[in-house]
Amino acid sequence: MKRGIFYVLAVLVALLFIGMLIPVSGPRSAGEMVMCRLEESDINTAMVQFKIKYDSYPTGENSHIVRALAGDNPQKIVFLDFRRSAEHPNEMVDPWETPYQIEFSKQTNFVIRSAGKDKIFGDADDIVFNSASNDFVKP
Repeated sequence: MKRGIFYVLAVLVALLFIGMLIPVSGPRSAGEMVMCRLEESDINTAMVQFKIKYDSYPTGENSHIVRALAGDNPQKIVFLDFRRSAEHPNEMVDPWETPYQIEFSKQTNFVIRSAGKDKIFGDADDIVFNSASNDFVKP
């Protein structure tokens, strides 16, 4: 009987050890992608709320836009609370610590981009939200 318990414990310890060796990049990457989409949706919502309040979108470089959404606007309204990084303190960064890009295609449309896991803009792993379609699009 003791031998059976020892065998079960040895198998459990071996499985635990093997489990610690398996990389968890799959689920973590999926979670980061979901977080990125949520953050891009938050930026979109903040942009729309800003436009409703001030009759135009915030303008300028990404850092100016993010600061305006975060309360650096005439009435000090916080439309967006965002995670800051030491490397990019005035910009909203994606889960991979790369600043989001906000580009206007017209005065009424904008695109929000994350460079994705590889931190390179313009390739297949980018996560892109287009305000014209109000949806995520392929890069």
